[in-house]
Amino acid sequence: MNLSMLRLLSIPVLILVAIIAGANLLDGAAPKLDLDVAVDVTPPALDLVPRCVGENDQTLIQATRIQFPRGGRVTSDQLFNCPRAFDQLYVTYVGEVVGELINRRGGVWAQVNDDPYALIHGPLVGHSAHVGFNSGIAVWFPDGTHEIIDVIGRPATRGDVVEITGTFLRADPRDGGGITLRAETVTVIAEGFTVKEPLHTAQLVVAVVLFAGALGAIIAAQSARRRR
Repeated sequence: MNLSMLRLLSIPVLILVAIIAGANLLDGAAPKLDLDVAVDVTPPALDLVPRCVGENDQTLIQATRIQFPRGGRVTSDQLFNCPRAFDQLYVTYVGEVVGELINRRGGVWAQVNDDPYALIHGPLVGHSAHVGFNSGIAVWFPDGTHEIIDVIGRPATRGDVVEITGTFLRADPRDGGGITLRAETVTVIAEGFTVKEPLHTAQLVVAVVLFAGALGAIIAAQSARRRR
C-alpha cells in the first residue's frame, strides 16, 4: 500500500475522530441547570445482594430470605441480581413512573425506575450527567392504587416518584412469566415536573456553521456542473 493510498484512507478516520471530539466538546459545553431534585428515601433493607446464577446458590437465597425484613425496601438491581431470593416476599420499592400507563382490566401496568436519573439527578436534559443506564421493574397497579399517579416520566419530564408496597414475583403468570411487583399500596413521595431545556448556544452556532457550509458546498457543486 503506497503513501497516497494511506493518506486517502486516513481522511475518513480523521473526519470520524473530529466528529466524535466535537460531539464530546459540545456535550461538555451544554448548559447545566441547578436542579435540586434528589428524593430522600430510606436505604435498602439489605446492603448487598450477590448475583445468584444456579442451583448451588440455595444457601445464598435462603440466607437472603431470612435476613430480609417483611416490607423492607429493595432496589431493582437487587431484584434482578437474585430474583429467587425475593420471590413471593412482601417488599417496598421506590421509583419514578415512566413511559406509559398500560390499561388492562382491573388496573394498569407501568415501568417504575429507581436509577440515579429517577431518584437523584432528574431528567438528563437538565444536567447532561451520564450516570449509567435506566433501570427499574414492571409494576401492576390494581384499580384503587394508580389513580394518584399524575405525571409520567419522559426525556424532559421527571415522573411522579412513588413508594410501593406489594408482593414481588420472579415469574408472574399474568405478565408472561416476567419479573413484576404487584402493588398493594402506593404513595406519591415526590411530584413530577417538566424541565425546560436551556438554549445550547454553542450547539446552535455549530449547527448554523455546518448548515452554511453544506449550503455553500451544494451551490458550488451546482455552479461547477453549469460550467461543464
